Amino acid sequence: MKVDLLGQAVLIVAVVLLGFFASGKAWTNTMLVVLGIWQFASAIHLLQVYRHIDRMNFIKTAVVLVVSLPVWIHLVGVLAYFPVAGVFLWYFIQTIQDTIKVYNRPRSFWDL
Repeated sequence: MKVDLLGQAVLIVAVVLLGFFASGKAWTNTMLVVLGIWQFASAIHLLQVYRHIDRMNFIKTAVVLVVSLPVWIHLVGVLAYFPVAGVFLWYFIQTIQDTIKVYNRPRSFWDL
């Protein structure tokens, strides 16, 4: 979970920095795609390995968002990226909450 959280944090910071400082939007879009793939793979992994961690809502939302994003970009333009950012932040916050839960559990001596 630490690697997942660190990877997401680095990718989100990269997207924000590229959004503010990059002259073209191609790199920002590329980093958004990489972040989306990272989070989707993370959700699939957590769904398969840890059955008690619910990620199916994110997976369904991400699939609907990916399918409908071209239509929304055509209809509203750049504003279509706000729901994408919202879904990415939603998953990042879920990952933070799960990481806090895992690290607040009591550990045995051998787990330290």
